Amino acid sequence: MRGDGGLGVPRSSIRIVQIDGELRLIQPTTGLDVTEKMRAFSTQFLNSLSEVDGFILKFRSPSCGMKDIRVYSGSSKGGSVSKVPGFFGGAVVESFPDLAIEDEGRLRNINIREHLLTKLYALASFKMVQNHGSISNLIQFHTINKLLLAAHSQKESRTLGNIVANRENLGFTEQTRLYREHLAEALKRPPKYSAKVNVLMHSLGYFSEELSHEEKAHFLLNIEKYRDKKKSPSDPY
Repeated sequence: MRGDGGLGVPRSSIRIVQIDGELRLIQPTTGLDVTEKMRAFSTQFLNSLSEVDGFILKFRSPSCGMKDIRVYSGSSKGGSVSKVPGFFGGAVVESFPDLAIEDEGRLRNINIREHLLTKLYALASFKMVQNHGSISNLIQFHTINKLLLAAHSQKESRTLGNIVANRENLGFTEQTRLYREHLAEALKRPPKYSAKVNVLMHSLGYFSEELSHEEKAHFLLNIEKYRDKKKSPSDPY
C-alpha cells in the first residue's frame, strides 16, 4: 500500500490535535489541516481491498498507528492530553476487528510477534476451507489445530468442537461462518504461559510410549524451564 496517505513523500510531520473537542490531523510547520484528506484516503483504500489477511502498522504514527498515539492541545509545542489510535490505523482496526493486526514496534516482543503470525496463518488457512473446502476439510482443520486452539482458549476450543460436530445440522456455509467467528475469538489474545505448558503436557500423552526415559526427562525439563521463563520458544531444545 501507499505509505503517504495521499499527503506526498517526503512530507512535513503531522500530529493529532484536539480542537473544540474534535480530533484533527495537523501539520504543525504549515498549520495545514489534513484530517479530511486522510479520512478520504482511509475509506477509499480500505474499501478497495478485495482480500486481506492482516496488517502491520507504523509504530507511534499519528496516521498509521494502531493505538496510544498522543493527542495534543495545540499544533505548537506542548504536552499531550490523551492517547488514541491513528487516523488510518484506527480505521483499519474498526474495519477489520478480527484480523491479525499489529504495529511494527510491538513486534520486537517475541510473544506478540508469535501471536500475530499464528493468527495470520490460522485465519488464512481457514479461509481456504471456508471458500473451497468441504466438511472433511473442516474436520481436518480442527483436528490439526486442536491443541493450538486449546492453548488460546479452552472455552472457545470446546465451542469450535461443537460447531464441527454440527448437532444442529447447519448447512456448510453457516457452519463455517460460525466456526470463523469463534476461531477469531479464540485467537483474539496470545495464550498464557500456563496454558501453553498445559497443552505441551497434554501433547506428551500422544507419543510418551515412543520415548526413552532420557528423552522424556529432557522433554519435561525443557517444559519446566519454559514454565519458569528460563527458555523461550525460539531457543534450541
